[in-house]
Amino acid sequence: MTERNLADLRTELDALDRRVVEALARRQRIVEAIARLKDDPARVRDPDRVEAVLANVLQAAGLAGLSAAIAEPVWRLLVERCADHEAVWLEAQSEASQDSCCGCQGGFAAP
Repeated sequence: MTERNLADLRTELDALDRRVVEALARRQRIVEAIARLKDDPARVRDPDRVEAVLANVLQAAGLAGLSAAIAEPVWRLLVERCADHEAVWLEAQSEASQDSCCGCQGGFAAP
């Protein structure tokens, strides 16, 4: 391999990494939309859903030629970090919706 080929491949890899980051940011926004629907940090983790996601990913990985040895641990970590983000996001939304003067939800309490 020549240095030029190596540089070209690294440039291609950098561009691909940017697209992966964009896809992960979109995934994060979807996780936040799901959190809005759940509205409860206790409902964030669903082991059955995690296994379904992993099964889907492993099937897609096989079709795409991605090693399961790469796909499975990457997605397990991704799903776990997304669940952490979802819980933190829900907590932040809950705290933001409380009025600082009395702790009521959504503003002033009725007299």
